[in-house]
Amino acid sequence: MIFGFNTDIKVEETVYHVQTEVRALERRLESQVFVSGRCIGKRSVDMPDAASDEEIQELARAQHRWVVEAVREGFVDDVLNQDSAQALVVQFLGARRISGEEVILLFRVLSGGSVMANAELIARWKTDSDSGAMKGSCTNDQGVAQMHLALGDGTAELEIKATLEGRETTRRFLVKSAKG
Repeated sequence: MIFGFNTDIKVEETVYHVQTEVRALERRLESQVFVSGRCIGKRSVDMPDAASDEEIQELARAQHRWVVEAVREGFVDDVLNQDSAQALVVQFLGARRISGEEVILLFRVLSGGSVMANAELIARWKTDSDSGAMKGSCTNDQGVAQMHLALGDGTAELEIKATLEGRETTRRFLVKSAKG
């Protein structure tokens, strides 16, 4: 059985409700965004013809995460614009310290709610005392890429550029050290 997803997101004073469901008879994945019980728009995409139930479930989950992230980041109008279906989206998944100074940063690249394998990520970073570039990385089959950063105490500003098949996007993130 394939399940849908529901998430409430509060952005400033507005609560958005995102609902994603599989419309099996229509062979479509549909995400709707509601404010105060009223639908303000939807994103609807065709399902692949030969997809298994597990693959459809993962596609629905990825589309839902993409819409939720877009609402959270203030891009609700972009996600509801069907013309932006091919736009790349970079998500920061988190960081893990592997030594006293070094952390592994995890990023995911999506397009139209689907994970994008083989997207190239290039990063520039800046701290209070230094700046530089990280070695480029490509996303795996789950759309995830790892990058290493020497981050002692403090905060780093990251600028991540993702490119894939002639498309590109740039996102900025702030990473705070948990050291100490």
